[in-house]
Amino acid sequence: MKQATRKKLVDALERLIKGEPENRELRLKAKAGKLKINDNSVEKEAGVSVGALRNHTDVKDMVKNKSLNSRVDQSESAQSPIELLEEEVKKLKKERTQANKKKYAYFVLAKNHEKALAAQAASHIKIVQELMEMLPVYERERAMDKVVSTRPDNVIDGKFR
Repeated sequence: MKQATRKKLVDALERLIKGEPENRELRLKAKAGKLKINDNSVEKEAGVSVGALRNHTDVKDMVKNKSLNSRVDQSESAQSPIELLEEEVKKLKKERTQANKKKYAYFVLAKNHEKALAAQAASHIKIVQELMEMLPVYERERAMDKVVSTRPDNVIDGKFR
């Protein structure tokens, strides 16, 4: 049984390399030029269960090598698998650098918003204090109770201009 599965997997790999899969879904991908040779597509083409390749490490290595070689063939600049992988590493490093720059920009933005919020809160507290001082002493406690008991979602949009 194990040899039969191995033969199915190897035959499926060869069909995928030729670009002539029998599986309908993979055939459509091949026509669109989006067929990728990986463990999943080989298992699908062979008609075996998902994960069947884990029992066939030699076929799994063949899939990895053929996939890498086909990617080298499709590449415009790489002549060997090493060059292809070096290009990918270079691209990933560039993406990481860009992500770190964005992360820093968002960090600075968050710090600025935090400072602005603190300034706004201080201004709000000052305004509330001034308003409380305008009230007569005997009404302040009742007004403070109203302020404290209000819900945070009870906000009215002001039309100031």
